[in-house]
Amino acid sequence: MDDEHPSTRTFEVLSNEVRLRIITALGDASGLDGYATLAFSEIQRAADIDDSGQLTYHLGKLCDKFVEETDGGYKLTLAGIRAYQAILALQGGPTVEVDPVEVDRSCEECGAGLFAWYTDGRGHIGCRACGTIDVQYPVEAALVDPENPESVTDALDTRIRRDHNAMFHGSCPYCGGATETTLKTESDYWEAANMNPQELLIQAACTRCSWFVIANAAAVLRTMEPVRAFYAERGVDIWSEPIWTDVIDWVVDDVERDPIRIHGHLAFDGDHLRVTLSETFELLDQQIVADA
Repeated sequence: MDDEHPSTRTFEVLSNEVRLRIITALGDASGLDGYATLAFSEIQRAADIDDSGQLTYHLGKLCDKFVEETDGGYKLTLAGIRAYQAILALQGGPTVEVDPVEVDRSCEECGAGLFAWYTDGRGHIGCRACGTIDVQYPVEAALVDPENPESVTDALDTRIRRDHNAMFHGSCPYCGGATETTLKTESDYWEAANMNPQELLIQAACTRCSWFVIANAAAVLRTMEPVRAFYAERGVDIWSEPIWTDVIDWVVDDVERDPIRIHGHLAFDGDHLRVTLSETFELLDQQIVADA
């Protein structure tokens, strides 16, 4: 019985330099209009393969799984596109560091102003006075500009917003796997990363590739339509606010343990959106209450 793991066959196919050059040639020829279809001769030139027999052999190894043959030539399959994306991600790029730039928010620990900066492949938002880190997340160097420090906050907000919206709604943006959302009452992760501990942390983890995100409750609540509507009716587009916004005034009123139920409210200009959430952060109940 063949008990070879599927990944073994995948890596065998991709462990050849010529095949990686073929995938790269097809990917590099693509543009904003979509992924390219190249003729045999075009691949041969782009991949710098002199021997046509060698190209025929390696195209045969790639076809069906990573490359498909069409009437117009050859193009990447979905798996081929993923392989091309992985090749780009692993290509060495310049080391990028961006000097700190002040953001419009104060540190909850000491009251000093917060700053954003980029180093070691991650965007950070934190306090230079007390050392507390509020936000830390991977961001590709290509998305930041050392000459424009504010590009760090733009890139960080865009990447976290995308990942939160996907991960906390059941889908991993990296491998397409299903995600599971759970409540984390401990702050071990935040303490290990020198980040600001929160009363309630919410984790979404991919059941396929194990990528995960951890956020405070307010960051997850903003992805829910009733919360967006609550703020929109009061003239605030909460989805346009940066991920570190202090516009969301979230208060936990009570946490029941068996079963876990989170009771809390969001406050804005005298109105309160009271919500009840499950252990998996499913919205169970909502009610708008105005101050007496």
